Amino acid sequence: MSHSHSDRRNRGSLGTVLLAGACCAGAVAYAVLVAPSMLPPQDVETTNVTTPEVLGSVIEPEEESTDLDGPVGHLRINVSDRGLAWVQTLNCTGDLAVDPEPCAVMAEASAEFAGDPAAGGSESESKTDEEGADEGATGEQLFTEVRSGTVCTDKVYGPQEAAIEGTWEGEEIDTTLSRKGSCEEARWQRLRAVTEQIG
Repeated sequence: MSHSHSDRRNRGSLGTVLLAGACCAGAVAYAVLVAPSMLPPQDVETTNVTTPEVLGSVIEPEEESTDLDGPVGHLRINVSDRGLAWVQTLNCTGDLAVDPEPCAVMAEASAEFAGDPAAGGSESESKTDEEGADEGATGEQLFTEVRSGTVCTDKVYGPQEAAIEGTWEGEEIDTTLSRKGSCEEARWQRLRAVTEQIG
């Protein structure tokens, strides 16, 4: 074998060795410098998003909590206002999610009325307070008429009048409302959800 042929052969193997070394060095540099930046931070927990547990917690809405139980009742209301008159009905099933809005307003009025010692009321209301059963106003209490002897102003707040009959929270209701005098106006405002036109 000639000397020149041997030199070419050594140069060829030297080039291969250098190329292989450069590739290895590149791979090591990539592994050391680039690969760690592609990993998640150590304090972050990785989760497979397609697991049913994760999807379930994302898709399922939180249950709404309501402080008030809906009232149960059926009322027929006759309202007159400056020569106009209308008749409307209100049905409340106790489920505030599906009942008309006036049912929720009446539930709030009942809760406020039960907690207001200045609201006045009938003898049956006094008995309820004495017995300590004060969870909420009963139908009779919410629609109670003004007791005789109650001090009220004579101011007329409006010409509107209403007659309400039906059942409310297991009680028979048959009462009339007006806006003549401060006590009657207080009743009107308390029961406004049923005297206003129900949409």
